Amino acid sequence: MKHFSKEFDALDPSAAAARVRIARATAQEMEVIYPRIAVSLAQHIATLNTCQNIRRRHRDNIWSIFDRRDGRQIGLYAMAMLTRDGHAAVLDGTFEANDPRLSHVAATGEPVSAIYKWGVYAPKTAVAAIPLIAEQLLTPDYRDVDLYGNGSTAAGRRIMVSVGFVKAGAPRTPLLYKYERLAKRGLFDVAEFQPKTPTKS
Repeated sequence: MKHFSKEFDALDPSAAAARVRIARATAQEMEVIYPRIAVSLAQHIATLNTCQNIRRRHRDNIWSIFDRRDGRQIGLYAMAMLTRDGHAAVLDGTFEANDPRLSHVAATGEPVSAIYKWGVYAPKTAVAAIPLIAEQLLTPDYRDVDLYGNGSTAAGRRIMVSVGFVKAGAPRTPLLYKYERLAKRGLFDVAEFQPKTPTKS
């Protein structure tokens, strides 16, 4: 598995774009890839119905990953755009990752308080999509919003640490990792960032 020894916000998407593309996941894509994810992530996955609810809740929650060589869907990157209540629930350990309350997940158009890395299925070539996801999260709606992830698997922890996530230090959630955005640290140059229009689906 490839590792990134850089900041999440500073990952270079140029090489990745030549290998893979991302697009907002459709209901059909979710149905097709879900069995593969279920086998890979085992007990760490929500039901397909829950995944579809989260996908519908916010247009940027779940992204499909495609191999540019043949157009096959090879992975999925799932997030949960959180409300203030959802953000608080992540920190105090009451966020139900396998079946999130919709009140904890912002709807499209609502303010986003935090972004939770809900689940990543990115075997082999698909891992190249991470810089493309990072690029989408540098748009004005998201670049000041901190990221969180539950380090429930060794692979997940390695990827998060390699792109700058650190332990959140929340007593009730010892496996929670946080990434403070470069914009909040005063290290993000807006003038240098030219976001690309995401692939429509």
